Amino acid sequence: MARKKKRQPYVLFILIMRSIVVGTAYYLVRGLSGLTSSFVSIFVGFLAFDLIVAMPKFSLRLRHWGELLVLLLPRISATAISLGTGLLLGVTFGALTKFGLPVLMGAIFTLGLSYSISAEVKGNISNYVGMIAGIEMFDQISRLDYFADDWWQDVAGPAGRLIYGTFLSLFLGWLVGIVVGSFTRLFLPRGFRSLKSTAYSQPLWMRSFREVVHLDEDKLLLQIELCEDSPLAYKSLAESGLGQDYGVQVLSIIRSPEEVVSPRGADVLLPLDQLVMVLPSEQAETIIELMKGRVLGG
Repeated sequence: MARKKKRQPYVLFILIMRSIVVGTAYYLVRGLSGLTSSFVSIFVGFLAFDLIVAMPKFSLRLRHWGELLVLLLPRISATAISLGTGLLLGVTFGALTKFGLPVLMGAIFTLGLSYSISAEVKGNISNYVGMIAGIEMFDQISRLDYFADDWWQDVAGPAGRLIYGTFLSLFLGWLVGIVVGSFTRLFLPRGFRSLKSTAYSQPLWMRSFREVVHLDEDKLLLQIELCEDSPLAYKSLAESGLGQDYGVQVLSIIRSPEEVVSPRGADVLLPLDQLVMVLPSEQAETIIELMKGRVLGG
């Protein structure tokens, strides 16, 4: 309860700064035409903000800026590819409706292909970005009354305006999210992850072991040597009762010159083995005593 109360001021601070991201991102693109502009700006602003706020450590040092670049670049490029693909499909099938393709069929192909292609783009954080860009473009092109002799000019007008507005919104959204997110993270004692989607996950090398293996607050990671006097010596893992009696999960057994990773129940524990294990916090003292051969104060 005390920990929750301690976090509340930081959570409130994050919510206020997220609101600033939304308002600023929308304000900067409010004059641009099309649904995609405001959606893209707000969405990517949120993404950049949440990624930065979730970083375990952050400062104005060059190393942390490098880590931020590693996080953002794949998302920025993947979002741009998804947007570009959706816009291209919208132009293509919108134009085909002027040559006889049924509007319903064109909309289905635009949405379906935009979603499918976006799903295959590595690092993409949402298939909806490409879908919304595509259907907005399709809608504008398909609503044209007719094509003149210079039909490409009829297409280029709305297409150019929408493409310009969408990618300008993409840039402004990222800029707002990065600036506000960096400012916010400087005042936080640690990273706060507000979204559960794996799209927002950081690279493994930037995440803590506890987060990667999904350890609860009441679990510990322990490496300890098995002594000759331990009652566990020369017993198999199954016979030791570590898992059944104490809730211990043995991750590996380090035994020179090799290491047994993910040992099985039949693997025998030998003196001088280094056991790497995850265990409940309240069992830590008991397990240490057991490994050292001093169970119950013996």
